[in-house]
Amino acid sequence: MKRVPLTAATLGAAGLFVAAAHGLSPRQDAAPRALYFEVADRWTGAIGLGRMLTEAGFDAAPIDPEAALVLDGVDLVALGSFCTESAAYAPMVERESEALRGFMASGGTVLQMTQADQTEAAPPWLPEGLEYRREDPDMGPVQPLDAERAHPLVRGLDLARFNRLRHFDRPASWETPGPCAGFEVLLGTDPVTRNPALVEAAVGEGRVILTSLFLDKLVDADGDPIAPEGYREQALGFFGGLREHVAAVRAGEASAVAVTPRYEDPPPLPFVEGSWTIAVLPDTQVYAMRHPEHFAAQTRWIAENRDERDIRFVLHLGDVTNNNDEEQWAHARAAMETLNGAVDYAIAPGNHDYGPNGNAADRTTLFNHFFPYEEQASRATFGGAFAEGALDNTWHEFEVAETPWLVLALEWGPREEVVAWANEVMAAHPEHRAILITHAYMHFDETRYDWAERGRDQSWNPHAYGTAEGPGGVHDGQELWDELVSKHAGFHMTLNGHVLGDGLGRLSSKGAGEHEVHQMLVNYQMKREGGEGFMRLLEFLPDGETVNVRAWSPVTGEYRTDPQNQFVLRVPWR
Repeated sequence: MKRVPLTAATLGAAGLFVAAAHGLSPRQDAAPRALYFEVADRWTGAIGLGRMLTEAGFDAAPIDPEAALVLDGVDLVALGSFCTESAAYAPMVERESEALRGFMASGGTVLQMTQADQTEAAPPWLPEGLEYRREDPDMGPVQPLDAERAHPLVRGLDLARFNRLRHFDRPASWETPGPCAGFEVLLGTDPVTRNPALVEAAVGEGRVILTSLFLDKLVDADGDPIAPEGYREQALGFFGGLREHVAAVRAGEASAVAVTPRYEDPPPLPFVEGSWTIAVLPDTQVYAMRHPEHFAAQTRWIAENRDERDIRFVLHLGDVTNNNDEEQWAHARAAMETLNGAVDYAIAPGNHDYGPNGNAADRTTLFNHFFPYEEQASRATFGGAFAEGALDNTWHEFEVAETPWLVLALEWGPREEVVAWANEVMAAHPEHRAILITHAYMHFDETRYDWAERGRDQSWNPHAYGTAEGPGGVHDGQELWDELVSKHAGFHMTLNGHVLGDGLGRLSSKGAGEHEVHQMLVNYQMKREGGEGFMRLLEFLPDGETVNVRAWSPVTGEYRTDPQNQFVLRVPWR
């Protein structure tokens, strides 16, 4: 293609020198040309970026990572999902970062799909002034931040359908970044852009587009489709919108980028004098397996702060271990022993606490060997158990300001007879304020698990495990709501772990009483070192109805104060 002399008018002052140094020139025709770099995902073998670009109307060619980039006449450089795991990627971008910045400054567009934070926490080729850092949460539904603008990249997606699709059992936004700077957020996973899923920034006359979506993983190495029905149509909508947008950028006709203010988490809620606290320990499985020091730090902090925070009880939400083996149960036992004589606790065992290697193929467990029934039954707060000699299903009670509280701790996927027993316990204690803990109840999509309606659309439902085939079957969240929680006015809360994605969710529903029942998912196991020691604190204020919910880590000494981790509930309890 004939080169066109570069001018400040075609490049913009920011990119003139760098672009000229790399021999770039703006395109003179309307056909968008793309270079792409992609690798087959090492876990699934999935690929598809080149195919989608071609089907969307690009003249697409692969990048040779060993050769110098020739960007003259190119409109788009596309970097496929998880390409940073290729050994060729890092040396390529180190060599070509300046060229990529000049390419964008001269009117080109660079698109990078989702990447693992472990291999690239932040793109090293971003121009100065732009901030984008992956934090590893794996989120659920995405939503446009400004639906009125109808950006081509968003317009091509049917979000109502897309958000219900599951690809490789993954949520919509995978390896989602934290708050960004210098970008317009086009899609977010919450209304406050704490974790954006699709962002764009202007670089000179061009653009950079970054996303945590993985719409380019559609076929296997042989070219056979492997994405779920409807996923390819959504991907084509996205890449079709990309073609339109890239052409508009090159022609200087794209709408201006409206930079979204960087989201800042609010300060931690102050501890209110006279409050009392319930401490919640979600999935400790990675701690028991690799970082027992974090598990120990959590229980040590609880014991040491019992009086200052008036900690009345501790709830463990299950997956105490990862593999249901002796070493991991010994680590868990050592950590929980710190609470003996300090604060009583209840454990609702999870799927990883059952079956060979923690596979939940059956209900065999070492739980009752390492946590003897007699020890727990000797505590003043112990109410009883479904089966004498086993702690898989228990109830506990304590009193605050002359108000009795009841904690019902149920096994992973409670069996039919366990639910019947739980109803008997609740019927016998109508004056108690009750909290249900069980490992699988809420999903990260802010709804209860519902196998009957959603099936495998909601990953990791108890009905999908071997325990579902055993005597008594299993109950998921919706079944527990219908057959237990909604029947008793005493229930005020439910808590569960288990679910990945962002590991957070909540729903408030009117039950048998006049108040709402607050149902919460909390799970930090996907974070570094299995959760960085974060736990949930439920602080009941002295007004008798306000509960401040926080996330605190005695390992990092930090609070998480985003809206999913810090919020206020109304729980009228006295």
